[in-house]
Amino acid sequence: MTKSKFKPPYWYHDNIKFSDEDINKLKNSLLEEQYNNKDIIEHKTSYNHHPNFRPDRFLNKHYKNIIDDITKKVGIYHLSKYDYFFWSQLYQINGYHGPHNHTGEKGVDFNADISWVHFLDVPEQKCFRFTDTKGNILVPDEQSSGDIICFPSWVWHEVVPLETDYLRLVTAGNIGFTSHDVLYSYDGPPLNSAGIKKHYT
Repeated sequence: MTKSKFKPPYWYHDNIKFSDEDINKLKNSLLEEQYNNKDIIEHKTSYNHHPNFRPDRFLNKHYKNIIDDITKKVGIYHLSKYDYFFWSQLYQINGYHGPHNHTGEKGVDFNADISWVHFLDVPEQKCFRFTDTKGNILVPDEQSSGDIICFPSWVWHEVVPLETDYLRLVTAGNIGFTSHDVLYSYDGPPLNSAGIKKHYT
């Protein structure tokens, strides 16, 4: 059997745990009927609600610093301007989320470049996995409560059905870079359209 070479780009950011009070407050809010996913009743989400009215908006006090740190670790914090938004998901037993990516996200005025998932309070089952159109999968090891993973927004991923009655709570979000500063100026020989130095004799 040939070993799969499927290696989607992603990276582990950190393990950051929120208080039990914050976790329980968000779980209880998402259990309200208004946050039911229309297609999957066991999957609750704030995604379809305006950010100003989402039950997770109180977590922005944490995520501003977390997003800043993510951009610092990839070396672009001082070189870019960026926006971000996030939403929360609560999975009950049998809850799942089919294959998708975060390009072309609705309700935002920027393109998603980096996406992330924060496993706020999750069971031992590793439900999150990366996938592609050929059926390849990769299950990240970093799926304990508090873990944060990041990946390019075009990467396909999914959540397989939850097999326990432990309520699985995550937040997910996107970072979009709205402008970039020039890293350096080039004073050498003229470049052709491929960015290769032109040589003159």
